[in-house]
Amino acid sequence: CNVPDGISMANILYVLTKSASLLDANGTAKFALEKLRDRYITPQRRSNIGVEFLDIYAKSPDDNPEILPTCYKCGSTNPLIRASDVKLSADTAGMNDQCISCNHLFVRCFINFDVLPLIEFTPTKDIPHSKALELILKTQHDREFAFGLDTAANENDEDGLSTELFDACVLRSLNDKNLLDEDTNHKPVEVDFNSLRSLPRQDIFVIQAQRQMSMNAQASPSGVLAKESGEETECRFFKNVLPEIGIALCPNCHKFFHESDFEFEVLRTGGCPFCKFSDFDHHSYGHI
Repeated sequence: CNVPDGISMANILYVLTKSASLLDANGTAKFALEKLRDRYITPQRRSNIGVEFLDIYAKSPDDNPEILPTCYKCGSTNPLIRASDVKLSADTAGMNDQCISCNHLFVRCFINFDVLPLIEFTPTKDIPHSKALELILKTQHDREFAFGLDTAANENDEDGLSTELFDACVLRSLNDKNLLDEDTNHKPVEVDFNSLRSLPRQDIFVIQAQRQMSMNAQASPSGVLAKESGEETECRFFKNVLPEIGIALCPNCHKFFHESDFEFEVLRTGGCPFCKFSDFDHHSYGHI
């Protein structure tokens, strides 16, 4: 991995060692210390590193399980740092922040970098993205009619149906033979027609593909950009699998945040904590 000018990997590794030690992430602290051996260390810091080395190796060799990230797609517990120590290029930078079991890309809050309960999905190849948006944006009445549900049906039953259909799509994705080989590419969950029209829109977040944005793009009432022309609209779809955890999506920089943290920062600074976008009177920062 190419380090930018003016950035000291020795300092980064030293801070990582100290932070991991404070969090009882002893395995990560040892990993950082081993990497630090290959770096130039100033004489003033060598004595401190020697003390840290002895202290960490006297502790348990494992990280505190309570701070390890969990994949919301397959349920696997992941290490704080991948053991493979993947070498990154400019084209793949950031792409190894993914589950070691199913290659699901982690979506992080850009304030505290917690892993958010979001699973990326995409409609099956026979469904255009514009049609997928239409299905998700259906009113509750249309969805009940499509499924033949009584309008007075219990809301929990509807949520259960949606969860069951989406879980089936996730399971098919996990059983995909392409995920069982050495391919490390991220593959969004493919969602079929019935699953799309069952998804509750309050749990869905959509990012318009950057390359589709143009001068003739307009913001729809949902905040999703759509082209006026006949070109197919390409989007990235995400489902919040833990709806009790509020999530915000900045309509400008397309970064995700914990909703409460995002709203606090907007009230404190007047804009998005990442890009400083502030026109939230005309743009939603929530679900579609």
